[in-house]
Amino acid sequence: MIALIWAAIFNLPDDRLHLVFCNVGQGDAVLVYQGSTQILIDGGPDQSVLDCLSGHMPFWDREIEMVVATHPEADHITGLIDVIERYNVEHFVLNSNGKDSAVFQEFRRVVENEGGEVYFPQGGDEIKLAPLKLAVLWPQSQEKVLGTTTIEGEVNDTSLVLQLSYGDFDALFTGDISTKVEDLLKLNDTEVLKVAHHGSKYSTSEEFLKQTTPELAVISVGKNRFGHPTEEVLSLLNNQSIRILRTDQQGEVEVVSDGESWYNQ
Repeated sequence: MIALIWAAIFNLPDDRLHLVFCNVGQGDAVLVYQGSTQILIDGGPDQSVLDCLSGHMPFWDREIEMVVATHPEADHITGLIDVIERYNVEHFVLNSNGKDSAVFQEFRRVVENEGGEVYFPQGGDEIKLAPLKLAVLWPQSQEKVLGTTTIEGEVNDTSLVLQLSYGDFDALFTGDISTKVEDLLKLNDTEVLKVAHHGSKYSTSEEFLKQTTPELAVISVGKNRFGHPTEEVLSLLNNQSIRILRTDQQGEVEVVSDGESWYNQ
């Protein structure tokens, strides 16, 4: 009993904001938490995200306040299926587009069975989980039913793009958008950038970086056949003296902020 009490004390959350870029291989999964509030943005291509959650959430906490699925590709939603089955999810923030795939059909089934509130945001919306704020930059509009529109081809440019603010600290989450969408966004300065599409050469233009002026760029990537991250993107980041951290090299990446200063842990 004494051991359990001490374990609980050491697992008590602090009041700082934590961004944990989970090491899930070739995919995206970011756990955002502040105090007892957790937001999970995407879930990666397999169950690896569960290890990330268990490493940062108190063992007694079986509820996630918000799950975000930026778009319906398997490397972003597969792990969310396991998360939804193991945790209670209060709110879903979703891309309404569907894919003709077994993974998406199972994802839709578990979302519908979970019974949490489902929200399909669009550009200009603002989501608040005090003291956290998520500004929705993209897409401009959405259907209001999950899977109403099934996209057979490329869905990357439908990705939800979100800017997280905590005091004076900002982080930009870009899903898998290309430079075509980047050119349409109304952008602000940000301290941390989640590099789009694992460092694809079709994303992260020089103009985009000049507008966002990130100090840190995090690339969520694993072993892949696409050449991610590409030399084009790495060169652009290096040329602007932006620090680069990669989950395939550093493993899990954690950023901590008190709303004013921030550091990489």
